[in-house]
Amino acid sequence: MRILATFLLVGCLFSVSAWAQTSVYGTVTDASSGEPLVGANIQISSTQQGTTTDLQGKYQLELTTDTATLRISYVGYQAREINVNGADEAVQRSVSLSRSASLEEVVIQAIRADRQAPVTQTTVERETIEQQYVGQDALFVLEETTPSILTYSESGTRLTNYGQMRLRGIDQTRINMTLNGVPLNDMIDQGVFFSNFTDFGNSISSVQVQRGVGTTTNGTASYAGSINFESVNLGDSVASAEIQLTGGSFNTWRASGEVKTGRLDNNLAFYTRFSRTTSDGYRDHTGSDSYSFFFSGGYFGDKDLIKLTAFTGRSQNELAYLAVALPDIERDPKTNYVSENDIDDFGQQFIQLQYTRIISPRTSSVSSVYYGGAGGDFPAGFPDENGNFTQINYPLFNDHYGFMTYLNHTSYNGRFNLNGGLHAYTFQRENIEAIVPTINEPYYQDQSRKNELSLFGKMDYEWNQFMLFADLQLRTVSLSLTPDETFLGQTANITDRSWTFLNPKVGVTYRFTPLVDAYASFGRSGREPTRFDILGSTQINSFNLASVQDENSVKAEYVNDFEAGVRIHWGKLAGQANLFYMQFENEIAPIGENIPEGFVQLRKNVPNSYRRGIELDGKYVPTDKWTIAGNLTYMQSNIDEFAPEGADQVFRDVEPAISPEWLVNVSVSYEFTNWLTTSLNGRYVSESFLEPTNQPDLILPSFFVMDAQVTAKFRKHELSVHANNLFDTEYYSFGQPVFYEGQTVPGYFVQPPRHVYAILRLRF
Repeated sequence: MRILATFLLVGCLFSVSAWAQTSVYGTVTDASSGEPLVGANIQISSTQQGTTTDLQGKYQLELTTDTATLRISYVGYQAREINVNGADEAVQRSVSLSRSASLEEVVIQAIRADRQAPVTQTTVERETIEQQYVGQDALFVLEETTPSILTYSESGTRLTNYGQMRLRGIDQTRINMTLNGVPLNDMIDQGVFFSNFTDFGNSISSVQVQRGVGTTTNGTASYAGSINFESVNLGDSVASAEIQLTGGSFNTWRASGEVKTGRLDNNLAFYTRFSRTTSDGYRDHTGSDSYSFFFSGGYFGDKDLIKLTAFTGRSQNELAYLAVALPDIERDPKTNYVSENDIDDFGQQFIQLQYTRIISPRTSSVSSVYYGGAGGDFPAGFPDENGNFTQINYPLFNDHYGFMTYLNHTSYNGRFNLNGGLHAYTFQRENIEAIVPTINEPYYQDQSRKNELSLFGKMDYEWNQFMLFADLQLRTVSLSLTPDETFLGQTANITDRSWTFLNPKVGVTYRFTPLVDAYASFGRSGREPTRFDILGSTQINSFNLASVQDENSVKAEYVNDFEAGVRIHWGKLAGQANLFYMQFENEIAPIGENIPEGFVQLRKNVPNSYRRGIELDGKYVPTDKWTIAGNLTYMQSNIDEFAPEGADQVFRDVEPAISPEWLVNVSVSYEFTNWLTTSLNGRYVSESFLEPTNQPDLILPSFFVMDAQVTAKFRKHELSVHANNLFDTEYYSFGQPVFYEGQTVPGYFVQPPRHVYAILRLRF
């Protein structure tokens, strides 16, 4: 409570006495179709004051002066500026925006799906991100704003330390993630660890989540779906500075500072942010200490853009990667089996140099070279045979070099769009194992290398009320594993693995009116196994050598994805409903066990499986004061047959692990005044099985949690208080079977009890 009182006291220092003299309102529409643009930005030039359009494309903005210049912008459209003159009266200004070949939008045009494309998608804009954001990893924001996402936090804070997500019940290693088109995934293990670059969400202007195969993107396969982040838009920014201070439960503190120059007279623009976050964690010894630095700068010519985007981050996390047996949770929900001496020290770096060229009003190109690196220490302690504490360090180091280039073309009448490009990278990994403290004398050291060349072409064509869409990607991938033959004691003779995937997508959208359309699509995608899938361990040793040498020990997995949906913007209601059917071949599914080292789940091929369901996502604004939003997923999942290793029994028609039938999010917000808003958010997740044999006593229980939020604005500044898990529910969103006192019992990761975070934003 002392933390909360501190923030409230600081907030009260800001005056709220200078209110608007002029009110400007209007509608923002698409110039060609007349369709309202939902979420368009309206900003007073040279200030941070602004608003966004509602579900009908309408906006209203209170001004503190009689005259002002408004800048209206929307992703993929040419921004416009209008002048407002008036005194103590309402002024109407409606605006139509035309499609644009904006220099910073070219890469987004190539990677993202158009909002009318036959793709199941949700785009989250900056304003929505800020409403939820207190400094947490990006995946926790997406869980509240996007259907079919389930996350868990190892520390039990849902803000710092390690966290993971699942999309349609499929784990994070099969979700493609990019920043400005550049892959964020680790190409060998195929995961993303946001803990390595905390406060990432603060430097994002928008994110598009495509569920299912979606459109072609770069890097790991878009198997469960893809998540494309767009960094802060330099061209649309104005000179400003911001300080963010977060504090709250679990002794959590965060400080973040941001500076934007806006477009300078010499056509340069810069953005930078530095953040530091510390927390003790909720579970025993699960604290974090992390920092991150994000930078973006660009030169804007009439037809050229040179842009540099970079970030670096480092974190020290007390580890908590083991599920805890239910009897121990019942004794103490903060129980953590991992030693308090196990503290990792891991960092990640990213740099992208991008060149964009407007070749003609209808043709543009963008090319990038990039580097991504990661590395650090990951210790794991245990008592040895004599009862003495022993610690093994598992450091790894990644180097990722890549190049990508796209060409975008639009026909003279704007009805035909063609995009094509290529992406190539090499990814190098070094895995080391050493006994602490002799970490400079490793007993094991191996190398892995992965190379990829991918090509894609996609087009869409508007014919009467139809949009026809086609997309074809060719991926060629090779993986070499070089073991430590000194450790192995023999020559390994491991053949390089290689895969070729041809991934087609086709679809059609039918527009009933500018506000209502329906779509259907089919896509197929293949995905290669990870290093952990092949090794089932951290190392190549005498026990797994034969399976590593066998190129068919783990097969590539494939998905055939059928999607159909309806999207509406009708009066005060906007939303979408879609059906999906994902049919898998040789799905690499979790089996409810870990590798011997404990910190990664084991997976194996299952011949046939499917996931099918319905997703709803919408917003309703009954009055100017009330907003109701939410999303819902109902999903059925099935594995035809599963045969556990070492057992004679075959289990048929079972459900995969951690694939709940129901995921429901509902949010209700009320605006008391133009400076005070409150909201109430509820989340329900139904029960699911912890492993694919579906033992009735190995269940992840259902749960319901409710959060509340109050936001007060003081001119340009803002104070927001988030009270989470109001009913103090003990719940778990991930787990697995645990061997406990001679029997197998459910094990879980306890999520946070009732807790509070407050964030103060000071804008200058």
